Amino acid sequence: MSQENVELAHRFSDALNAREVPDDLLAPDFVLTNAETIVSGGPFHGAAGALEWARESLDLIEEKRPLIIERIAAHADDFVVAMTAVEGTARLSRIPVLFRWATAMWFADGRITRVAGFLDLSEALEAVGLEG
Repeated sequence: MSQENVELAHRFSDALNAREVPDDLLAPDFVLTNAETIVSGGPFHGAAGALEWARESLDLIEEKRPLIIERIAAHADDFVVAMTAVEGTARLSRIPVLFRWATAMWFADGRITRVAGFLDLSEALEAVGLEG
């Protein structure tokens, strides 16, 4: 397991929350895909794409608690799978919300190459070649 990649995953989460994703965190061909119920559209490319995803999803929630990453699996230098959550109040309806989704992140050369969101953990585990 690569502790460096787990740290990169946390840095990425923190960067999304701050709306400042540094280019050196992501590979030049970085792509983010997601479960359609989280945000429509995509895939999102590069740091600008990651920030667009954050604006389209996370900015719909006010009074939010930061993204929480709970690591489920990691493998050498290849990937990290985590449960991700954001809690707060829906901007328009003022209804309390809690969104949870599974995230798979792939790495190469000390950078994140790909992030994919899934509706459940078993889908994320299958995406990285593990049984769900």
